[in-house]
Amino acid sequence: MKKFVVITILFSSLTFVSLAKKDINAWKQEKSLEQQYDVFKENLNFWDGNYFLKGSQLDDFYGALSDTISGLEKQLAGSHNKINEQKQELANKQQLIDETQAKLDESKKLQDSITVLGIDINKTVYSTVMYLFILGVLVLAGFVYLLFKKSNKVTRETKKEYNELKAEYEDHKKQALDRYTKINMELHKTRMELQKK
Repeated sequence: MKKFVVITILFSSLTFVSLAKKDINAWKQEKSLEQQYDVFKENLNFWDGNYFLKGSQLDDFYGALSDTISGLEKQLAGSHNKINEQKQELANKQQLIDETQAKLDESKKLQDSITVLGIDINKTVYSTVMYLFILGVLVLAGFVYLLFKKSNKVTRETKKEYNELKAEYEDHKKQALDRYTKINMELHKTRMELQKK
C-alpha cells in the first residue's frame, strides 16, 4: 500500500511537472507550419490520459488545413500572375496613351502653325505679326494721305495763284499789245503826217 501511494504521488507529481512544462502557446514561436503543428501536438493537454482529439483526427485536420493553404497559395499565385499580366497590360496601354498623346501634341502643333516661306510659325504669332503689319500699313497710308492732302492743298493754291498770275499776265500782255498797237498807230500816223509835209 505504501508503494502504491508512493507510486501514485510520484506519478501525480510527474504529471503535474509534465503539465507545468507544457506551453500551449509555444507553437506560435515556430516559423513553418509543420513545426508549429508538431509543437502544438506535443503541448496538447491531456484529459484522462487521452488527447482532446485523437491523433488521426488531428492529422486529418492538419491535412485538410495544408490542402486548403496550398489551394489558397495556388490561388494567390494565380492572382499574382493575373496582377502581373494586368500590370503589363496597363504599362502597354500607358505606353500607347503616351504615344497617342505625343501624336496629339504634334498634331496640335501642326494645326496651330502655318508655313510661310518654308518656316513653321505659330498661328497666333503669325496673326499678331500680320495685324501689326496691317496696322503699320494703315498708319503709313494715313501719313501718306495727310502728306497728299497737304501737298494737294499747296498744289491747288499754287495752281490758283498761277491761274491768277496767268490771267493777270494775259491781261497785262493784252494791255501791252494794245498799248504797242496804239503807239504803233500813233507812230504811223505821225510818220504819215511827217511825210505829207
